[in-house]
Amino acid sequence: MGDKGHFFEPTVLVDVPQQARLLNEQPFGPVAPLLRFTDLDSVIAQAISLEYGLAAFGFTKSLKTATELGNRLQAGMVSINHFGLALPETPFGGVRASGHGSGGGTEGLEAYLTTKLISQIGI
Repeated sequence: MGDKGHFFEPTVLVDVPQQARLLNEQPFGPVAPLLRFTDLDSVIAQAISLEYGLAAFGFTKSLKTATELGNRLQAGMVSINHFGLALPETPFGGVRASGHGSGGGTEGLEAYLTTKLISQIGI
């Protein structure tokens, strides 16, 4: 019964050309393009080259590299050395063309709250 519709089996692609749609659009599917880089600046430049910024993942043994990835990647969620982003207690949301605001965590509740500032001097 699961053979109807449009499906893409989990796939890893290597040496994907820069002009490929996969690298220039926001894919939603089980596909992982693998690219080769020689330095961290090139990695970050590629990662932030598009208008999308839902999630970013980095794997490293260097605290310096992990800190730089966290600071420089432009995504609503950045995960270093794991895939555990979508938990009920954590905010879920992107930046730029991948969305504004977050759902989940305390950040997801803020949309339902009314914040009110009252400032008064003397009576």
